[in-house]
Amino acid sequence: MTQFAEQVRILTSRCEQFRGSEAPDGYPDSLALCIVDSVQSTMVKYPTVEKVLRNYRAYRREHGGDPNKDSAVDLAATFDQLKGHEAWAQRIGNGNRTSTHKGAPLKAYAIEAEATAMIGIEVVTAQDLRTAAEDPDELARVKKEWLKVPGQGPGVTWHYVQMLAGVPGIKPDRMIIRFVANALNIPVKTVNPSFCVEVLTAVADELSMTATALDHAIWNYQRAR
Repeated sequence: MTQFAEQVRILTSRCEQFRGSEAPDGYPDSLALCIVDSVQSTMVKYPTVEKVLRNYRAYRREHGGDPNKDSAVDLAATFDQLKGHEAWAQRIGNGNRTSTHKGAPLKAYAIEAEATAMIGIEVVTAQDLRTAAEDPDELARVKKEWLKVPGQGPGVTWHYVQMLAGVPGIKPDRMIIRFVANALNIPVKTVNPSFCVEVLTAVADELSMTATALDHAIWNYQRAR
């Protein structure tokens, strides 16, 4: 048995408790909410993300829109209406930044930049993103544009935005990485995000569940701890 196969075996045993778990609904009709949630979700507790989502929904409804069907174009328009990302952060978002580095831009800046980037390559709806995921070359093109935005280079939000749009996957954030490290009894710093995606996708197959459902089950387990 190869080392990878043994790691899959160990993790499958550890994840047996999650068999039958279901994936969250995400936002299959709103790329706008996918973008907001994914960018806001890193390095914070999720209730802060939920507040931004509530604010965005309320703002759109106040202006006659349907946030559950918003495209990247609709999202970008809210920044125009509020005269920029700083005002957007005050009205809808918050003061959270894309990283801990000095001078890192607000997450609101990254949200606007991602909306603009997606419009630029004509991926404006969640369905557009799901369609792109069916073609490896096209998905690579979208990924390249997504990762250009400040703070998104590590790829966590790239995996997450796809999952929220309905593309099955694993979001290799710090909680997922910690779970894998603990299960395999190896140092957290040695666990590569790409390895997490590969090994947990294999585990999901072993458990006959989607990768997204497994990711969410692990995330809830880690959050409870």
